[in-house]
Amino acid sequence: MMNVSETCDTLNIPAIVGPTEVYSSIGHWNTAVYIILALHLLPVWCAGTITLYRLSSHIPPLLVPPTAWLVSIPPALMSLTATAIVIPSLGKYVEVLLEIVICLGLVKFIQLSIIICGGPENIVSFCKKRKIKLPIGSPPFVCFLPCRKPEVTRTKLNILVFAPILLLVVKICMLAIDLIFLSIGYHPSGNFIAYENLHNIISFPVGLIAIYCYTMFNFIMNDCMEGNSKRFLGIILLVEFILFDCLRLFFIFLTGTGMLTCVAPFLSQHLVVHLLKNYIKAFLATGLGIPFIKLCSTKIETSMPPASVVCTSMSSLVSDESTKHRIVDVQE
Repeated sequence: MMNVSETCDTLNIPAIVGPTEVYSSIGHWNTAVYIILALHLLPVWCAGTITLYRLSSHIPPLLVPPTAWLVSIPPALMSLTATAIVIPSLGKYVEVLLEIVICLGLVKFIQLSIIICGGPENIVSFCKKRKIKLPIGSPPFVCFLPCRKPEVTRTKLNILVFAPILLLVVKICMLAIDLIFLSIGYHPSGNFIAYENLHNIISFPVGLIAIYCYTMFNFIMNDCMEGNSKRFLGIILLVEFILFDCLRLFFIFLTGTGMLTCVAPFLSQHLVVHLLKNYIKAFLATGLGIPFIKLCSTKIETSMPPASVVCTSMSSLVSDESTKHRIVDVQE
């Protein structure tokens, strides 16, 4: 009798594994998955479409473009996970595409936050007046907590803003390299330490530094956008990025310990991993996507022109400063 590893080695798997092959492997369990998937996909798409249609009437025109991008994030994540569930052989490429979509969300949230707070100069000025320091002890580098916090300057703020953009570029390059390998018919060896895997190795330190910078930016925005519910958009995106990334480590553990195996006749261990990942990601994208879209649609009440929208705490600070100047002028 053949053991599990010998059975997996003898599988004759086609280049494209679709619904027919999945049904042949797991039967009507796959039908149940498609029904549940449709019940998750439709609400997210409906909520996203309605919010995009009403967006211009809820927020100032200057905030519409970045907010529209953010509203599109949950439907895009759901569509990609659904594609990888229906066609598991695309799982490897969809995994990188999901990371690209979330990184794009990080970049667009930063743009939205800067516009709401009146620009980088306003943010730096606000931090100086409120004595807000750069939170260098933010996760994942909590080892810096005992260190003295430096001041927030324009240069340091630019670094925080640039790091997620760099991560987005790296993820796009990763997808491009994988697609080039596919187009020329090159099959990587699977070894982690190899030249062909250099793009994946580079992504680890870049991702770590980018999330560190983004977390610091979120802490600063938590003060600058005090009273504005849109600051929670950044937290949801961060949680989503971390959960999606942790799934990869979790399944590396499962495959390494032999807890996951193939499902004959068409699902190899590799395909089973991507299929299960996308089942979980679809639930996460729905659970976090609906509140995310709701936050995007919240109105911003402001008495200022759209071109100079600032957050509540910052505008109150500016008004206090102007009152002080008027008192000094009267005394003189």
